[in-house]
Amino acid sequence: MEWVKTAVSMVLIVSMAMASWGCDREQSDHDDDVYKVVATTTMLEDLVRQLGAEHVEVEGLVSVGGDPHVYQPRPGDARTVAESDAVVMNGLLLEGWMENLVRHAGGERPVIVAGDAIDEQQLLRVEGAVDPHIWFDVGMWRQVSEEVADGLVELAGGDEEFATSVRSRHAQYDEILRDLDGWIQDRLESIPAERRVLVTSHDAFNYFGQAYDIDVEAVQGLSTEQEASQRDVASIIELVRERGAPAVFTETSVHPGLIEQVARETGIEKAGPLYSDSVGPPDSDAHTYVGMVQANIKMITEALGGEYEAFDDGALLAGEGEAGDEV
Repeated sequence: MEWVKTAVSMVLIVSMAMASWGCDREQSDHDDDVYKVVATTTMLEDLVRQLGAEHVEVEGLVSVGGDPHVYQPRPGDARTVAESDAVVMNGLLLEGWMENLVRHAGGERPVIVAGDAIDEQQLLRVEGAVDPHIWFDVGMWRQVSEEVADGLVELAGGDEEFATSVRSRHAQYDEILRDLDGWIQDRLESIPAERRVLVTSHDAFNYFGQAYDIDVEAVQGLSTEQEASQRDVASIIELVRERGAPAVFTETSVHPGLIEQVARETGIEKAGPLYSDSVGPPDSDAHTYVGMVQANIKMITEALGGEYEAFDDGALLAGEGEAGDEV
């Protein structure tokens, strides 16, 4: 079976990488004032930069535009993790084989799991599987931000300068996220009730729909590993016609073929692409989490007939120099 071959291959890759770098963690050769942190997703990579600023050197495993659902670790990833001071991951089964790599790359380091911030009762399940896409509810991302900030403070140990900086930046960032959450509510409330349906490529926006009172439908399931059948496509086409949806949305991390088919067969607008499992490229306005959210809300509001007004970003955090751009 193909999945068995893939599993065996990944075990060999990870095992060889571990053997190559030994069982003991190598001492990081960075400056004493800078902590090496590995983040598994681009959203978490940005979050660590916002909170850690010049005190952290962040390296992401999944590149911009990449899909964490299907990411396969490379041998070099084991060295990256082994040389880190901490790892920040989403959890909730998002990372798949990457989680095995993170936890067994050799040596010991704190593993900060974003999903641990969310109470079990808040987690959504689709066909028995936990939905890992918690970043689409900004209220939940505020909880994640606190979890990561606490983890970084714990990593700091006796480094009071770093700990104080993280606490201060978290307080500022939490205020930004609170304002962003309210702004999303206002923008989406401007969409007429009969047009409040979001049809996307894969089932990533359930938390978004729950938080902001908008119906969400998708061709594929929670993971892009799940292949959609023509019956799935036909069901979405029927739903789009029944609901009179004004648009369907492609996503940056998912092949657009199925959504393009839905758009062709219903004759409605193809909007997007929405940022789903990754922030945007460095030269885009969506290169941070906050920017990604703003870009998505602009596309959704305008395509579904709402009234768009830009988010007031005057209170955003200052830049972090070489560690990253401003929020």
